[in-house]
Formats: sequence, C-alpha cells, structure tokens
Amino acid sequence: MPGLFAGGDEMPDCGGAGGLEHFGKGGQTMKTLSAAILFALAATPTLAQEEHCNDYWFARNQLFDRAGYCFSSPLGKAIFDNTGCIGKQVTLEPGGAEFVAFIKSMEADLGCNVDTNATWLDLPNIGMRMRLEVVVARSEFASGCLGWRGGPIELRVGPRYGAEVLGVVRPGDDLIWEYEAAQWPDGWSFISVHKDAQEIGMGWTNAYIDETFCTTTAG
Repeated sequence: MPGLFAGGDEMPDCGGAGGLEHFGKGGQTMKTLSAAILFALAATPTLAQEEHCNDYWFARNQLFDRAGYCFSSPLGKAIFDNTGCIGKQVTLEPGGAEFVAFIKSMEADLGCNVDTNATWLDLPNIGMRMRLEVVVARSEFASGCLGWRGGPIELRVGPRYGAEVLGVVRPGDDLIWEYEAAQWPDGWSFISVHKDAQEIGMGWTNAYIDETFCTTTAG
C-alpha cells in the first residue's frame, strides 16, 4: 500500500537512498550502454550533467506534483504552479517511492545541485513531458536503433490503447531507449526520437521494433 510522503523540491535529503538498480524496458531487449557515452558526441560533459540533473529534478518533483504536493520554492512554483495542490503530505502513485529513490540515487551519483531559487528550468522536452500520463526519468543506461528504415510508428502519451498520439517515428529517425518509469505495463516500450542529435519526440508504443529495420544499433 502506498504511504504518505513529505517531499518535493525542498526535500532536505537529496542523497542516494537505495533505489531500484534498473527498471525494465517493457519487453524490448537490446544491449545497453551508458547514456552519457551514447550522447558523448552531442554535448560536453558539463552540459550533459546539467541536462541530466534538470531531468531528474523535474521527474522527481513531477511525481509529487501529480500527488498534490504544494511547492514552496520559486522553481517548484514556477514549473508546477501549485494548482489543485493539497499540502506537504501526499500519497505517491504505486511504485512512486521506489522511483523517487532511484532518481535520488542518480542525482547523488552526478552531484546534482539544481538552483531551486530560479524560476526557469533548462529542459527542452518539458512540454512533451507535461503531457505524458506516466512520469519518466533518464535511465542509467541507453540503447538505440539508429536510422530507422521501417514504417511510421505512433507514440502515445500513455501505455494504453486509445491514448493520445504524442508523436510519430518516421524513416530516418533515431529511436532511443533512455528513460525509466515507475510503472511499465507488459508489452509497451517508451521511446525518445532523435534527428540530427536533437530530441524531437517521445512516447509509448506497443509496436515490435525489428532491429533488421535499423541502419545500425547502439548499445
């Protein structure tokens, strides 16, 4: 049973509470490698670390926001605006506590220190992330299908039939498995779509990704 949690952006302990070592990939099996290595050519180490720290801060606090947490920091209020919040003691969704622990362990490993006195977060995909039905966060590992040569694949806001289509994979796109989620229904994968080293889409699919339609694979 989920319990009450006090947390969010002003959590005093941002250290590495023991979390899950690695969340599942929804039945899509590919070799994995460090996400930092996969995109090493796309950004300097400092920029990559900042991007990942911003990602983890957003994901962790998005879990609390959806549970009704009332933020007090300038950044928390700017990003989540406290609409409909119920207080500081909230009940996280099933698997939420373990996912928060995983995120905090990644933040500790990277030495993250997001400025919560700011009122803007440098996270280019935040608009897409806000529309997702399930909170996701960057994985410790990633794998990719580079140069997709198959047909279009619809990506949805949630892992369910009938969920809104958030984006479409098209020939020539790079498909990357680089995110984790607290809840991962069998038969579904979460994919981010890249073009020219830029993330242009993301979402859930239950389509089988045949590696023979990848120009090459990474990981």
